[in-house]
Amino acid sequence: MNTPDFDARDVLDRYVVTLNQSSASIIRDAGELAYPKDIVKFVLQHCIRTIAEPDKQDFLRDAYVSLGTFQVLNDEERKALALLGEIGSPHPPGTALQEAQAKRISDVAAPLQAIMDRLRAEAAVLAQELKSLPGPD
Repeated sequence: MNTPDFDARDVLDRYVVTLNQSSASIIRDAGELAYPKDIVKFVLQHCIRTIAEPDKQDFLRDAYVSLGTFQVLNDEERKALALLGEIGSPHPPGTALQEAQAKRISDVAAPLQAIMDRLRAEAAVLAQELKSLPGPD
């Protein structure tokens, strides 16, 4: 992998900070990451291979899989996620509020489905890659 110069500790530290920021959604914008996903992934793989402490290994492996929740979003997808956050908890069935909420949900369904499909596919790849990563010797 031909990677630009970067400080691996900074990449990891900034990724951990981003992971720890609260998010109302399982889907997060890759734009929140301080470094491109491939750089974060490369650093995490290196750490998984070299850090021996079991608690750190667990954290690193969880962080690796969590990278899949960060997706590159287009404007329509960003708007759909923002709208989903505004929709909130379901309103009682049969009410005008519930009908308006159902309409808003249908407006965001297609863009959200596309994101969820990408997220599931990436999560499967990351989980498979994680199985093949050797731990420290």
